[in-house]
Amino acid sequence: MRHWILTLTAVFSLSLPGVSAANPATGPGGPVLVVTSAESPFGTYYAEILRTEGFNLFAVEDIGAVTPSLLSGYDVAIVAEMPLTPTQVTVFADWVTAGGQLIAMDPDPDLAGLLGLVPAGGQLSEGYLLVDGATPVGAGIVGETMQFHGTAGLFSLDGAQSLATLYSSASNPTIYPAVTLNA
Repeated sequence: MRHWILTLTAVFSLSLPGVSAANPATGPGGPVLVVTSAESPFGTYYAEILRTEGFNLFAVEDIGAVTPSLLSGYDVAIVAEMPLTPTQVTVFADWVTAGGQLIAMDPDPDLAGLLGLVPAGGQLSEGYLLVDGATPVGAGIVGETMQFHGTAGLFSLDGAQSLATLYSSASNPTIYPAVTLNA
């Protein structure tokens, strides 16, 4: 009976005037900042993922609004794939040095040093990745290669720990990390 009531409530609320689905270009606020850019068509996708996974304490801002003052109000920043200016790289580097935690998706090569990486040049298209199940982060994730669609920038490790490896096919690993952690 309870499931039926929740379902009925959800259906009813969608038909109320002025009630709409969550806008992926905004967030309710909290300690996490999702940084988007008009140049990154999938930037708001990370806000959608957070909502889907039940996280509701985040905000969304365009890279043009990101300043040291704005960042100081957040513990974590998720930066969508986008080119960054040298000034923007410095803003993120200073914030990380002061204790901020940065998650960079297909990062701008100028962030590489901050992330414990070195740009290797080139990209891998329509490849695969394999998560290292021996790491605490990878525990419980499937131990087989997973295909991705799109491109991945190639980086070499320079202090970061690899949590997943890029594969050129389902069975051919590369020397490049797919996911890293830099303390």
